[in-house]
Amino acid sequence: MKNSIIIISLITILLGCSNSSDPDYNSYYESLVNLSTKESIDKANKWKFTAPKIITYVTTSEAIFEFPDGKVLKKALPADSFYVAIAPYKNGTHTCDTHYPSSCEGEIKEQTIKVVAYEVSGNILINNSINTMRNGFFELWLPRNKNVTIHIEYNSIQGEETISTNDDSRTCITTIKLK
Repeated sequence: MKNSIIIISLITILLGCSNSSDPDYNSYYESLVNLSTKESIDKANKWKFTAPKIITYVTTSEAIFEFPDGKVLKKALPADSFYVAIAPYKNGTHTCDTHYPSSCEGEIKEQTIKVVAYEVSGNILINNSINTMRNGFFELWLPRNKNVTIHIEYNSIQGEETISTNDDSRTCITTIKLK
């Protein structure tokens, strides 16, 4: 009887330590299949906090979703649009070229900022208040093959940087210091 109780206790402990609490990653994969690239990236932004084992990153040509079970899903970015994630900062930042929604963290989280994006020619592309996400980033879809100045205002501080939207450009901008 005593041995039976010990064996049952050990089985319970072992089952409690198994990966049975992992979500069904197949359902996460399937949830992306019929979505646009933009919708898929939006969904992946939430997964950073709800399904952190899914690795997502965005290059200048595609969004890549890598699942713990080995599945990989790639979605092409639109030919005429360039994706960029921007995390302005006041005190601290990190170096980044390729944006990983699954792991990148910015400093100014869930705050409203004023963003003006304009081409070097002066053509204004964006002039809006935007909310940074839970990870401290905001995302823009800009025209390709342009030089675009991003001007950001937050409270009484501001900063700007001119970025390019070419095939060899960064999709992660963490270098706009607000002062």
